[in-house]
Amino acid sequence: MPRLSPHFHSREFETRDGTPIPPRHLYWLGRLCLELLEPARRIWGPCTVSSGFRSTEDNARVGGAPRSLHRRVTHRRGAAADVVFARGTPAEWHATLDELGAQGLGLYVDHVHVDNRARRARW
Repeated sequence: MPRLSPHFHSREFETRDGTPIPPRHLYWLGRLCLELLEPARRIWGPCTVSSGFRSTEDNARVGGAPRSLHRRVTHRRGAAADVVFARGTPAEWHATLDELGAQGLGLYVDHVHVDNRARRARW
């Protein structure tokens, strides 16, 4: 399993049921780490990935959207992660990731969803 960036390894994004992360999805996870998570980490400290890649079954188990970027969707660009940083609040992390150019951002009580989809989306 490859390192995706200086502070992120692909194993942090592995699905809970052991389904391997497809190579194309690894590419998009690497971009997510380099372009968004590494810069945010410099501000907010170490980052924990609570959910990265999901198999179809794992995604259904957690109630994820059928076309979620947590899943391998062959005809779409991007990958997603639900993250928590060592310092700050979800609202602050969301604002920083927005400033960094994240396309997909979701603000939750205890984490932030971030992705690098093709079009801007907020929730």
